[in-house]
Amino acid sequence: MFSKSLLAAVSAMMCFGAVSAQITGTATRGFSGTTTCGCPSSNGPFAISIPAGFFNARVCCQDTITVNYNGKSVQAILSGVYDAQAGTTNIELTDAPFSVLQDNASQQTISPVTWEFDQSPH
Repeated sequence: MFSKSLLAAVSAMMCFGAVSAQITGTATRGFSGTTTCGCPSSNGPFAISIPAGFFNARVCCQDTITVNYNGKSVQAILSGVYDAQAGTTNIELTDAPFSVLQDNASQQTISPVTWEFDQSPH
C-alpha cells in the first residue's frame, strides 16, 4: 500500500518533470545516423545526438548532456536526433567528445556509457 507522501511525490514528479536520470547505452563516433539541428559553429566541436524519444521539451543547440565511460566524463551540446530504432538508448558523439572517452584511437563504439541531461526540461 502506498503512503500519502509517496503518492504526492510521484504526482509532483509527473506534473513537473522528474529529475534527470542516467541512461545507459552505446556511444558511436560520428553523426552518420543523425538528423542535425543546424547548430551554429560557435557551439563548438562537442556535440551529441540522442534518440527522438528523449527529446521531450529539450532545446537543440542549447541543452547539454554529460556522458560517462570508464571513469571519464565529457559534456556535449545537444545537436541532433539520432535516427535509430524505437526504444534505443544509444547516442552518437562527434569526434571531440568521443576522443575524450575512448580507451584507444581505433574504437568506433564504446559501451556501456551513461548519459544524462544537465538541465531540467524547458
